[in-house]
Amino acid sequence: MTQTSAPVAQRLFRHRSPYALTEPKYEAAIELLSSAIAHGGPIAAVIGIAGGGTAPAEQLATQLGVPVSHLAARHNSSDALYVQATGTVTVTVPASFPEALAGRVVLVDDICGTGTTFTAVTNALAARLTSDARVDTVALCRNVGSPTRPSWWVWDVDDWVVFPWEPRPDIPVRPLALPERVLTP
Repeated sequence: MTQTSAPVAQRLFRHRSPYALTEPKYEAAIELLSSAIAHGGPIAAVIGIAGGGTAPAEQLATQLGVPVSHLAARHNSSDALYVQATGTVTVTVPASFPEALAGRVVLVDDICGTGTTFTAVTNALAARLTSDARVDTVALCRNVGSPTRPSWWVWDVDDWVVFPWEPRPDIPVRPLALPERVLTP
């Protein structure tokens, strides 16, 4: 387990109502992301950042026909709505994780809120990356307050997002739009 702390940008929450990602729109986003990632060249592995990156990493790896591994990274102090990032990320790499990562490695998370999680995970994996390794990052959503832009993402958001694998809050939610394209830096 590694822990990193750094000053962190604040995510932007307009507090209108949380966005909700429906299952059909999620599936459409996975299709778009899979196609975009495949055009970037051969992929050695997909790594899901648990919890939110687990499901999309599994689906992307299946569609791309590559192995998937998972690790855990904890950034928020709780799962409550509208919690700001702390700047402290704890990364836990399981014993079963590959010792060496070569070629193109794709890190997957549900949201890039500040970019700190992607940075912490990449740093935690640094000793396992071979000299030819390249790390790309993928998120379903990117908070517009984030200074970091993943390699690929589908939605820019300015409020909290509830993903299909999370419980619905007891307040009104608004749907994310049907995805039409993948965003890149």
